[in-house]
Amino acid sequence: MKKYSILLLILLAVFGCDRDDGNFNPFSKAQLFTSAIGQLDETTIALEIPIAVNDFSSISDVSQGINSRRWTIDTGMAILKPTFKPEDSLNLSAFISGSGRSSSESKIFFLFQEPGLKEVKVKQLFDKQVNYLGQTAVQEGANWALETTFKYEVFEDINAEARISNEDGSQQLGVLTAAQNPDSSDTSGFQTITIEAGSILTFTDLTTIGNPDSRIWNFNGGSPEDSTEENVQVSYNRLGEFLVDLTATRDARGLTLRAAEQTKTLPYIIKVIPSTQPYVISGNGNAVDDGEAIGTNIIQFRVNGELADVSGSEADFTVNAVNGIFNSDITVNTVAINTTDATLVVLTLSELIYNTDTVTISYAGTTITSVDMRTLNTFTSVPVDPFFRNVLQPASNPSFENAVNNDRNVNTLGYNLFVGGGGNDLANATNSDGTLQLNRSTERSSNGDASLKFDADMPLVAGFLSLSNTLIPNSAIAAGDHKLTFDIYMEPGSQFNGIFNRVIGGDPVNETILFNTPVTGEWFTVERSFTNDATLNGNIIFNFRNNDNVGITGRQTFFIDNLKVLVVENRP
Repeated sequence: MKKYSILLLILLAVFGCDRDDGNFNPFSKAQLFTSAIGQLDETTIALEIPIAVNDFSSISDVSQGINSRRWTIDTGMAILKPTFKPEDSLNLSAFISGSGRSSSESKIFFLFQEPGLKEVKVKQLFDKQVNYLGQTAVQEGANWALETTFKYEVFEDINAEARISNEDGSQQLGVLTAAQNPDSSDTSGFQTITIEAGSILTFTDLTTIGNPDSRIWNFNGGSPEDSTEENVQVSYNRLGEFLVDLTATRDARGLTLRAAEQTKTLPYIIKVIPSTQPYVISGNGNAVDDGEAIGTNIIQFRVNGELADVSGSEADFTVNAVNGIFNSDITVNTVAINTTDATLVVLTLSELIYNTDTVTISYAGTTITSVDMRTLNTFTSVPVDPFFRNVLQPASNPSFENAVNNDRNVNTLGYNLFVGGGGNDLANATNSDGTLQLNRSTERSSNGDASLKFDADMPLVAGFLSLSNTLIPNSAIAAGDHKLTFDIYMEPGSQFNGIFNRVIGGDPVNETILFNTPVTGEWFTVERSFTNDATLNGNIIFNFRNNDNVGITGRQTFFIDNLKVLVVENRP
């Protein structure tokens, strides 16, 4: 008996000392830990861990009952010495181990030296069968082998690239390549792009290296001065020489990929010289909302270059307003440059003008100049477009933005559908494929994210569909003269003539609004006028009728959006 006890002690000593930690453990349990994955499980082990090139990560084997392990790493990676600590990360190259691409340490640190998809594998040998992360150990001789793979997506350093082209992008004027990293403090090697004041250049972010998410442009001397767009058109109105900076950025991802960015100066000097073009007014003038309930005393107009000086030019302007028997020149009190757009001249008048007036503006001076030293040409009787206040408030859901889950409301808050053909049967407003002939849609919009879609074969089975906006009273539209306007988008191939409109409480109540479609595949606006003698408390109703579309056959598809009720200002 004594001999057997001694033999047992010897066996325990031999096999117990062959464990990874030197101590006998009757339990076998596989367990790995890495700070790169918050919760390690069957799902997360299959995901690629994002990390940047020249960064490091680690994995610890904290298994029980393990006999041995062997880590192996991909090419383009390096194992760091066991003495490495995270605080040594500023000198990673000094800690690269000479052990090659494998290790038997319980904790392994490794450096990513190349971008791409990389793997770290660990093969563990246990004295008993174990299950871990959806895998079961397989027997190899006297041991049970378990293999686990960690996958990494290694991101390159961001390397900004860009292109400069003319306004329409048809001619390339310059490029910033990945091989370049220009020094903005030494522009002696920069090329010069010479343009006239008022010219527009197009800048395109071509950065792909490093998988950037966004960018920030800085256009010294340009308008806009900054942009986050991939393609941006920049106007240069000031004389001088200017540089452009591009910062490409990448957001942090997961627990391992830190946010990153790179800023480069494009190796080009944008040299802006005086324009050879005449300095002229661009388009019509327009009346501007001055906050008054009726009328305005502010108008503005645009010129083709940034303004330098407008002082002392009040007497050089003639503003004329005509309305019936009224015909008068209105004195200009002040002339100023718009504070946010230096190509706009702002005139403040001594009297109000109204949107039923026919207003023109003339200029006969020599005092207005541009930043590139041009003098504004004179002009005569340029029309001033009127300003109309919209009194249909968001509370009336004029752009179909607020949805409800009810076909009877065409899935839009505040709208009710009545179906003709007897019985108000919704089946008669449903296409053979089950879609509603009138319904809220997010396919197209002229304002916001949604619109009303009409999509039906003509003639309508129901004869007519009637849609009422019941939220009009929410806008408290005061008594007065008004215009109802809305936008239409007619799909190519559709020829719908128009709709029968009712404004309850308006005069006239009824009017057929003809579309007279000027173009398909683009938004256009239609309108009608009405007068209400008291606050408008009734509905606005849209009737889609066969009677107004005689001869129209086949599938008709169009969208309605951006309802407005505009105040018509009659001169007192």
